[in-house]
Amino acid sequence: MGAVVIVDALWGDSGKGKVCAHLAVRDKAPLAVRAGVGTNAGASVTLDDGTLVRARQLPTGWINPGTTVAVGSGVLVDPAVLAGEVARFGLAGRVLVDGRCALIEPGHVEAERADAHLAATVGSTCTGNGAARADFVLRRARQARDEPALAPYVTDVARHVNDVARDGLVLVEGSQGALLSLAFSDEYPYTTSGNCTAAAAMDDVGMNWRLVQDVLMVVKALPTRVGEGPLPYELPEEEVLRRGIAEYGVVTGRPRRKAGRLDRDLLGYAAMLNGPTQIALTFCDHVDPAMRGSRDAAAITAPVRELIEQVEHDTGAPVVLLDTGPGLSDMIDLR
Repeated sequence: MGAVVIVDALWGDSGKGKVCAHLAVRDKAPLAVRAGVGTNAGASVTLDDGTLVRARQLPTGWINPGTTVAVGSGVLVDPAVLAGEVARFGLAGRVLVDGRCALIEPGHVEAERADAHLAATVGSTCTGNGAARADFVLRRARQARDEPALAPYVTDVARHVNDVARDGLVLVEGSQGALLSLAFSDEYPYTTSGNCTAAAAMDDVGMNWRLVQDVLMVVKALPTRVGEGPLPYELPEEEVLRRGIAEYGVVTGRPRRKAGRLDRDLLGYAAMLNGPTQIALTFCDHVDPAMRGSRDAAAITAPVRELIEQVEHDTGAPVVLLDTGPGLSDMIDLR
């Protein structure tokens, strides 16, 4: 079948985790693999029984019982965070970690928390990711294969990803957003410590591009941003609260700054960088509350249909998924 690479068009927090979980359940994917920088970005999914699950290290594909989850070699691993998620979600026997992943150590976290530039100017999550990546680049970081506690999980994830993709579906879950990319953002230093494009996600997990079936770019109907940096069409906090569309970061709990509309030029730029073949349009109920909880295409309202047409025009790719509410099943699948 091949791989589906899931990436965020803008500044993250778009619901990539929910999209990955939906595809894992609906398409019975045998493998989901995490790309991205590391534990500095999280995903949250509200299950149909109302349970809220949050993850920082593992992809959310584990929500499907038949899906194995993995961490690609380009992703930083915090052994304590990984162990917590394996225990909390009951994933023993279903987790793989590439032995070449660099480790986030306590000293990396301490160094970032003591760095006023990162904490105050950049608005970093201070979870040790930048410091660990710097050590990796300088070739002095420890790797997953050096940590005895990780021995049960360690394998060659790149080989496994490509082997599975030849006959089955692999979901590659990216993190953060394309406009936070270290090398592609015009907003430096208000970026993350790596790139967050489709090509970067493939590189993070060692995916052969010939095995990529689709690039699914997630577009948040009303974009958000956590931390510093510009946000076009930003709404005043009181307006966000009045409309009942306030959000908070998974990792830090900080309020997400929210825009009142999409910046079409930036969306087009993100499409140029990522080359999407499909679009997931998320948080549609924030555009029109009448969409909340809708699960059938017949329920698509005029404002959302107009937005779909605009996004398809600006990205050159069809909208195939519509996220309509907090629940995992609050999704309209147009495929």
